[in-house]
Parts: sequence; structure tokens; C-alpha cells
Amino acid sequence: MSTQSTNLEKASSWNSICFPVKEVKLQDLLPASYKLLPSDRQRAIVGFMPDGTQHIFALQSNEYTLIPNDLLRSVVNTVATNYEIDTRFSSGGDFCINIIMPDSLKVGNERIYKNLIINNSYTGKSPFNIQGSSIESTNEEKVKVSYYRQICSNGLMGWADEFMTHEEYFNWLANGQPRKYLDALKEKVEHVNIERIKREDKILAETFPHKSLNLEFFKEHLTNILRNFVVQKDSITGAVYNKMVQVSMPTDADVQKVIVEAGLPKKLACLAVERLRNEEIMLETEANLWLLYNAANYALFNGKSALTINERFKADQKAFNNIAARAI
Repeated sequence: MSTQSTNLEKASSWNSICFPVKEVKLQDLLPASYKLLPSDRQRAIVGFMPDGTQHIFALQSNEYTLIPNDLLRSVVNTVATNYEIDTRFSSGGDFCINIIMPDSLKVGNERIYKNLIINNSYTGKSPFNIQGSSIESTNEEKVKVSYYRQICSNGLMGWADEFMTHEEYFNWLANGQPRKYLDALKEKVEHVNIERIKREDKILAETFPHKSLNLEFFKEHLTNILRNFVVQKDSITGAVYNKMVQVSMPTDADVQKVIVEAGLPKKLACLAVERLRNEEIMLETEANLWLLYNAANYALFNGKSALTINERFKADQKAFNNIAARAI
């Protein structure tokens, strides 16, 4: 993606992002008079757009593995029949797909819906990432549970689901968000097998590199993740949301302070405040931490920014943790 400020486009069907994307020899795209110098990047990743144009998203080596969107669609359809999708994608070739399920959770006076988030890019710059893959837990089949908020089409990540309880999550926040949170928890959670976790990280990693990826193994793993996601009911993150609802933001100074601490770029911070005020009117309620986090999420995924989708999710995680810390 360029460094220019970019809006993410929205779509609500597989076809919107499942236009044919193919690997083509770069030499085949050039006039016969052009001869390529020796290089390891001679395969073009080409998108054949609905309007008839062709976009070259990247030049890759023979080791690059393209993950077709049709493969993602086929896997989702094998494990779920009743779902909707909402996508965000950029002209730079990176995107995220919300797989929205009918299961819901009540947060305050709202209902949010269980949602699996898939991130990927055609350029290879952002690795394939599954929000909802197997996590560091005593239960090997446990997955993170994200949610979708319809009022502003927010895809909310299950950031706190890596913890055993929401109390453990808030303890982690109170301890300054240590990088290796398992070290902070291991005395209380003695039955966590650290060696098993390290071993699984190599096999069932959340992030799939595009280099020399075995698509059959990938498809099998993705299918297992989605099956586990469909049956997973509990969410630590959902419990955190309900704690956030209880903490009001009575003054403009409080709102501004929390937004600044959330770490959003200045323009996105302004958009978040504007969104918060709109939701106060729409929902006929006063500001609280839950609305504040949603406003930050809305700004990150709807505002103009040079951030890639992957970087927006990282910023969202930071915002969530910093805002949730106010609920301790």
C-alpha cells in the first residue's frame, strides 16, 4: 500500500472480493520485444476486476503461494450455512472478511453477533491471519470469539480471549501488560503445558506465511478452526465488553484523555470523538468505555489512513487494551 491516505472499501458478498486472482508469468504480460533480466520475482499476481481492468498487485518469486478467495469460500461453506459476510479491502490488495454468525451476545442494551475475521493480502505484505484460531489454552479446541456490531458494521476482535478468565485479563492490564503474559499467569494456571504450546505454535500458528505454503494442509487447518469456532460459545472478551459498559465518561475531558491514551493518530482520534457523539444520539445514552472503544474501532476501519489493514488491527488491539484498563 502506498503511503498516501487511503479509505477502505466495503462489500457484502463473496463476489466483491472473489474476482479472479491468478499468478501469471511476467514475461507473458510484456510485449515480445521486452526481455526480463534474471530475477527471482517473475510471477505477477493479477486481479481480473469486474469492470474488465486488470490489476497487478505484486511480483513474486516461485516460492510464493497464492491463497485463492474461492478456497476460503469453499471452506466456510463446508462448516456454516447460515452466515453473512462483510468485507473491507483496499486498492493496495489487502483485505479482511467478517464471517457473521447468528449467535449473539447482549452487551448493555445491544446485541452483537459472533464473527470470525480473516485477514489477507494479494501482495504478500500482510500474512494470512485468522482471528479465531487455536489459542494458548488448556483446551486445544478453544478459539477466540470475535463479534460484529451492526450499528456501525464493526468487526470486533476477541483480544481478551487469550486469557483464562476476564479477571486474569484485568490483572494483566493492572501489571502493565507484560509482553509474555503467560509468565504472569503460570503460577495461577499451573496446568498450562508450555512445551505443548511452543510445539503447536510451529504447526498451528495464527499467521500463515505465503512462502511455500501447502494449500492442502492450510485448507485442513482452516476447516478445523472454523469448526471449532462454530461450536465455541464462551468469550472472555464479551465479559470485558460488559464491564466496559458500566464505566461512564461524564466529561469531554475524560473522553479526550482516553482517546489520546488509546494511541490513535490525530485525525482518526478526531473521527472517533465525532463517532462517539453520533452514537450517543442514536442510542440515546451517555458515553461509556464500550461506546468509546467502538468509536475508536470505527475510526480505524472507516477513516482515511496510510495504515494497512494489518496495522489497523494492531492499533485496534492497543486501543482495546488501553481503554479496557480504565475499567479496572
